[in-house]
Amino acid sequence: MDYSNIQTHLPPELRKVDYLYAQDEWNIVRDWTLTAGVRHDNYSDFGGTTNPRLALVWDATQDLTAKLLYGAAFRAPSFNEQYGINPVANGNPNLKPETIKTLEEAFSWQARKNTQLNLNFFHWQAESLIQTVANPAPAPGATYQNSGKQYGGGVELEGVWDASSVVRLTGNYSYQQAIDEATNQDSGYAPHNHIYLRGDWRVASGWLTSTQINRVSDRLRAAGDTRAPVPDYTTVDITARTTFDKIELAASVRNLFDAIVLEPTLPGSTPANVPIPNDLPMAPRSLWLQATYKL
Repeated sequence: MDYSNIQTHLPPELRKVDYLYAQDEWNIVRDWTLTAGVRHDNYSDFGGTTNPRLALVWDATQDLTAKLLYGAAFRAPSFNEQYGINPVANGNPNLKPETIKTLEEAFSWQARKNTQLNLNFFHWQAESLIQTVANPAPAPGATYQNSGKQYGGGVELEGVWDASSVVRLTGNYSYQQAIDEATNQDSGYAPHNHIYLRGDWRVASGWLTSTQINRVSDRLRAAGDTRAPVPDYTTVDITARTTFDKIELAASVRNLFDAIVLEPTLPGSTPANVPIPNDLPMAPRSLWLQATYKL
C-alpha cells in the first residue's frame, strides 16, 4: 500500500552547524614535540560538542620515532534516527551524538634504507551509541535511543619493502576486539584478524601492475544472535595501469578467484524475522576499466 500520501516517512528538516577550532605545536625540548588542538561544533538541533586532540612525538633516533596520541570524536545522529517515522524503528528528536575517546601508541622504524616498519597499539571507549530500543508494552516497534557502550583495542603491524627499483611490497596485519558493555561479550560484526598484502611491479616505462590480497577472518555475531559466525574470506585483485601523454588507462580484475564475500546483517528479535538471514553478498568476480584524461 502506498503510504506516502498518508504520512511522510521522513519530513523535511534543516540543520545548521557552526564550528570553531584551534591548534598549536610546541617543541618542548630537543627531539620532543607536542601538538594540541581542540574543536567545538554547535548543531542547531541537538546542541554543542567539544573534542580535543593531543600528539606527543619523540624522535628517539634518526631511524626511530615514537608517538602517543589521544583524541575524542563524535557522530551526529542522522535525520532518519532523529525524525524518521517508522513503526519498526521510530526517530527520536532528543538524541545526542555518539562519542568516542581513543588512545594510540605508535612506533615507526626505518630498519634499512629500503625497509620501514610501523607498529601501533590502539584503545578506544565509545558511549551514547545510537541503537533501537523496544517501546514499552503495549506499544509495538522500537525507537532510536542513546543506549550503547563499547570498548576495545588491538594492534597493527605494517611493513614496506622496496625490493628493487621496480618492485615494492607492502603488508599489514591487525588484530582487534570490541566488547559490548551491556552483555560483556564481543560486540560482533568486526573481524578480529585482518591481513592485507600488496605488490607493485613497474614492468616497463609507463606500465605498472599491482596485486592485492585481502584476508578477513574471525567475525562473530552480536550477543543473542544464534546464526553461525560470518564466513571468513580471501580476495585477490589485479590491476594493470599505463600512461600515454595526458591519458591514464587502467584495467582491474577484482575478486579474481570469485570468493564468496558476505557482510554481516543485523539480527531480528527471533531467527525467523532476521531482515537478511544469510547476510549481504558482495560483488563476485568483476572487470573494471578506467580512462582518465588530464587537462
